Amino acid sequence: MSYNGRYDPADFVVPPALGKGESQKIQCFVQNEHKRALNVIARSGVFPFEMEADVIRWCILFGLTRLSTLEPTLINSMLRRANMMLDELREETYLAKHREWMEKLTSQIRGYVGRGEADRAQSKVAYHWAQVQAMPQETDEEAYWKGQYLKVLEDNFKEYIPYKAVGE
Repeated sequence: MSYNGRYDPADFVVPPALGKGESQKIQCFVQNEHKRALNVIARSGVFPFEMEADVIRWCILFGLTRLSTLEPTLINSMLRRANMMLDELREETYLAKHREWMEKLTSQIRGYVGRGEADRAQSKVAYHWAQVQAMPQETDEEAYWKGQYLKVLEDNFKEYIPYKAVGE
């Protein structure tokens, strides 16, 4: 099931292990309604969770984060190390998504051009150009990734971009 909701999955997805890191299994009893709530949230499609375990990992991360604000010295360094690894995983995810988009778009455009369908290639690039232009850039991260997507379009499909000249 792919998620197309209004929340950024990077803010919700907490992997069970990072890279070649270790993970631990936790078992505990919870109230019936809490268990049902985990199931409802996981399957609702409102948030980018696929399974109850995804919700539980998110709850643990944000519960620990909240507790660390109450007693900052207790688990601060452990959370900082975990946060650094989560940041690296997010970066890997963004890079993989960018690379996948670039490869698929390049393949499609080459196919259209190879079949003599330049108008279709131009239409496809114009659509992607408009989508990238509409991306927010309120944070440094958003601005960076918007720039990366624009660079791919400008470097590879300049002749199909729907404006007079790139870089003037």
